[in-house]
Amino acid sequence: MELTNLENTAIEFIDGDRGKNYPKQSDFSDRGFCLFLSAKNVTDNGFLFEEKSFISQIKDYELRKGKLERGDIVITTRGTIGNVALFDDKVPFEHVRINSGMVIARNKDKQFCNEFINIFLNSYLFKNQVGNLISGSAVPQLPIKDIKKIKIPVFSLQKQKKIIEIIGTLEEKISLNTQINQTLEQIAQTIFKSWFIDFDPVTAKAEVIAQGKTAQQANLAAMEVISGKTFEELDRLQVEKPTEYQQLWELAEAFPSGFEEVEGVGEVPKGWGVKSSEQLFDVAIGKTPPRKEPEWFSENPNDIQWISIKDMGNASTYITKSSEYLTKEAVERFNVKRIPNNTVLLSFKLTVGRVCISTQETTTNEAIAHFLIGKKSVLTTEYLYLFLKKFNFNDLGSTSSIATAVNSKTIKEMRILEPSSEVIKQFQIRIEPFFKAIRNNIEEISSLESIRDSLLPKLLSGEL
Repeated sequence: MELTNLENTAIEFIDGDRGKNYPKQSDFSDRGFCLFLSAKNVTDNGFLFEEKSFISQIKDYELRKGKLERGDIVITTRGTIGNVALFDDKVPFEHVRINSGMVIARNKDKQFCNEFINIFLNSYLFKNQVGNLISGSAVPQLPIKDIKKIKIPVFSLQKQKKIIEIIGTLEEKISLNTQINQTLEQIAQTIFKSWFIDFDPVTAKAEVIAQGKTAQQANLAAMEVISGKTFEELDRLQVEKPTEYQQLWELAEAFPSGFEEVEGVGEVPKGWGVKSSEQLFDVAIGKTPPRKEPEWFSENPNDIQWISIKDMGNASTYITKSSEYLTKEAVERFNVKRIPNNTVLLSFKLTVGRVCISTQETTTNEAIAHFLIGKKSVLTTEYLYLFLKKFNFNDLGSTSSIATAVNSKTIKEMRILEPSSEVIKQFQIRIEPFFKAIRNNIEEISSLESIRDSLLPKLLSGEL
């Protein structure tokens, strides 16, 4: 394999703007001119836009560095180092800037294809070199001067394109599965919001009853809201598909027809409860063995998975991977809580509010809470996941910094809506197929990533 120094190639590295030039929080808006990225927006899987801030055109003009151009590649260089994302045409933002926790790799001429550079920067050939260059400071860093020491394989454009084609086929399938999952979760979130945040079926029934109409008419109004069908379409459904109509009727009937006041919460549907998370679930917190004793930690996937907030940031609905593992001896000696498959995880320190579901028996560090489904309530994993994804964690903070205000006691005292068992049962019937499909797609993604990661070093080394 032929290697050359990046400093002598046609790749330019551009720093992000420094802290003194950062926009203030008051400059951010939901609909600004320019997307302003921090390192949390760049994960192992590319860009993540769940949390984003925008700045005005004036503020964009004032900043001097870090403006992206199409084809640029962003590399994180502080804290979590070596995450990479390509700013290609698939990114739905025209104006984007980065802060100083990242650098831009820009292809200056035609020696490399942008996609090939991106593939290399996502490979172990790059990650291993990065590991040897990271500074030993309290906050790990990788300055531009050190990135320029990294070597990249030099191939003809023809061979680069062949590598892009092979890896691109796998990446396209991974991307397709990811997009399908995003759509499926959005559908699930929409149903959840309608039923358990906006209370659309309850409101519809309450409004009809307030007009002096019958309970039957109220039920029809709820059926219209739940199904998205008009009264005329419901009439046809009753004739053409009576079983489906009856099921919809029973679902609408399960919703209350009014609200009641709950102290400290406000109005909730009659008969539904609001309880602390500890009353509804067995809430546990993870643990970290002593870091000064490295024998407790492992990189061997045959050891016990140990999830961090970083791992949760790189996951989606379900989490299948961890960047570190614990030995069996560590778990037993330090009494690290084992978490069963299909358990909801919530980050509550430093980065508050990341939520995902386990896919195997696992463990976590002390910044993550686990909500074990038991016999305390009828609530399900899927309901809790969607509830926490919609939860406003700023409501938990008693200080200006939510990251320092939330602790394990706060998490255990979180107030969670508990609908009736019949509504939860009906919700689960509708929502479970979405989550099964999402999990299947994620497991396929994990398999495709393993194939990609085993092929890539061989392609880049010239072995294949």
